[in-house]
Amino acid sequence: MDTTLEELAASGRPVSRGGGALIEVGFAERTMIRALRPGSVTRALAEAFARELATLYERLGETYDSAFLETATGDSLELLVDELCPRRPWWWKLFGRG
Repeated sequence: MDTTLEELAASGRPVSRGGGALIEVGFAERTMIRALRPGSVTRALAEAFARELATLYERLGETYDSAFLETATGDSLELLVDELCPRRPWWWKLFGRG
């Protein structure tokens, strides 16, 4: 079974992200991937790469979302809100500044 990276990236399978990433980093879209049978080294490497890439994309998405008030959750939201209203020292009240 010969499959090109372009066909692999267009498929809905878990390894499609890996195929797309290989195209993005410079492999030709028509690069042939052989031996995608279950148990083959090529398939194991493609699936492992795809899983790790999916985990990376998920973490990057969470990091991006945590930077905005609309999408931040948990500790990220608390940090963002704390930055909006800086705390003033207690002695500012003595001088009528806060």
